[in-house]
Amino acid sequence: MRVRCPMCGHEYDPSDLRCHVGCPVGARCALICCPQCGYQMPDLERSTSARWFRGLLNRFQPTRGRSHATLADVPPGQFVVVMELEEMTGDQLARLAHLGVLPGAVVRVLRRRPVLIVEVDGATLALDPDVAARIRVSSMESSPA
Repeated sequence: MRVRCPMCGHEYDPSDLRCHVGCPVGARCALICCPQCGYQMPDLERSTSARWFRGLLNRFQPTRGRSHATLADVPPGQFVVVMELEEMTGDQLARLAHLGVLPGAVVRVLRRRPVLIVEVDGATLALDPDVAARIRVSSMESSPA
C-alpha cells in the first residue's frame, strides 16, 4: 500500500519506514512519518483513534435512499443539522471535526455572500464553497433552545 504525503506529495510505502527506531512508543506507534518532509499522520489501519472516529462517522451516515440539501444551499438565518460529509479527504474531515462540523451538529448559516459564514457551537466559521457543497444537511423543525 502506497501513501501520498499531503504536505509535500511524496509517495512512499509506510511498511518500509524506520521512523519508529527512536520512538519511545516503538512498535505500538500509530503514526506514519513522511521520509521526505517529516510530516506525521495517523496510520488509519493501526490507529484505534482513527478507527473509532471512522466508525463514529459511519454510524451517523444516513441511508442512501434519502437525499439532503447541501450547506451551500441553505439561506441565511436558518438552522440545519449536518447529516453527511461526502467525498472529503482525511485532512478535510479532521479539520471539520476539530471545528465541530460532524454529523448531528446543529449549524446556523449567518451569511452566504461573499463567503459562506456559519455558526457551530458558538464558533463562527468561514467555509470554502466546494467544502460546503459536500456537506449534506437536513432542515430543523424549529430553532434550538
